[in-house]
Amino acid sequence: MTIKRNIFLIYCYTFCMSTVFILPVIIPYFEQRIGLTFQQFLIGEAVFATMIIAMEVPSGWMSDMWSRKGTLFIAAITCFIGYIGLLFADSFTSAIMAQAIIGAGIAFHSGTVTSLIYDTLAMKKEHLYQKLEGKRHGISLYAIAIASILGGIAFQYDIRLPLMLDIITLIIAAICALLIIEPERIKRVADKNPIHDIYVTMKYALHGHREIAGIILVCTILFCTTKIFLWMQQPYMMYVGIPTDYFGYIAAGGFLFGGLIGHFGHYYNHGLSNRHAIMILAGLTFTAGFIAMIFQTPLAIIAIVAVSGIWGYGFPFAQNAINKHADPARRATILSTLGLLISLVFIPTSLVLGWIDENYDITYGIGYIITQLVVLSSIGFWLWGRRRQ
Repeated sequence: MTIKRNIFLIYCYTFCMSTVFILPVIIPYFEQRIGLTFQQFLIGEAVFATMIIAMEVPSGWMSDMWSRKGTLFIAAITCFIGYIGLLFADSFTSAIMAQAIIGAGIAFHSGTVTSLIYDTLAMKKEHLYQKLEGKRHGISLYAIAIASILGGIAFQYDIRLPLMLDIITLIIAAICALLIIEPERIKRVADKNPIHDIYVTMKYALHGHREIAGIILVCTILFCTTKIFLWMQQPYMMYVGIPTDYFGYIAAGGFLFGGLIGHFGHYYNHGLSNRHAIMILAGLTFTAGFIAMIFQTPLAIIAIVAVSGIWGYGFPFAQNAINKHADPARRATILSTLGLLISLVFIPTSLVLGWIDENYDITYGIGYIITQLVVLSSIGFWLWGRRRQ
């Protein structure tokens, strides 16, 4: 009963945290409500990512050393405060501050929620992890898809309404976190101090364990790219002349596709090594970007939104691969290391993309993104291969 109860509450928590109603219209919101450009929005996203870098691994460490449910509660409340700030933001500075607070909330959420599923199953049912984590990941994308449709509709009535709906769902998420039963798990005492302990865990993940290091290294590039594709959707739709009224429906289609892939991806046993499976995902991401760059028509948006499927399947796959090799007492911290590195790569990538879009157009930005994917992932796969020898 505890397992079923926890899994249900984790799914509810995930759904509420993922129903980001403002997401499909956030760039028009920034332009019309606050008066910011796409480049300024990406500067704010860089600050958002910087906050995740600052808090990602410390929040994972706190989750390992203290409480999973307590960390999730902090995540929901912090995001709630950030969305309140964004609702009342009226300048570039206030918008950036709100994005920074939301980034802190996301950092508290990222590694902990998946670790909580694994801990809940740790008695006898670890083999169900990829299935349940894939379903949770699918639920998060279903939630975004639903929110994309409703957020787009709400935006037409009042541009502040999507944010108001986000605030309500975050309150529900905080309640779900409090109702979760903390599972019994291995806890440990920090060797010297929190900073040293975090350093030791990151060193273990990136240098001490070859398989974990390889997965983290390559997935950092891949999932940073898929995240960038999410933010390129709206300026690309503007570029090819798709009306704002359709933004929510198009985004919803992509997230629904990604949710289905994540939900049912565990049924597909490809028999490939982790390295080859991730290599194929990187190739598919490059192909989608190349199509959107060459065929600059409204139909080409399909290629960009289809990248949600790469995220939907790939992220649970990577998390499961890491969980199988990770020290249980350091699991959340190790998973947070992946999130931290994704944010580290995202910051310069987003700033360059914003500059290219401002001075040229979004198709040049797509060319830059897929070129970076090829170069950095090739280096990553080469290093991973050397580590395996």
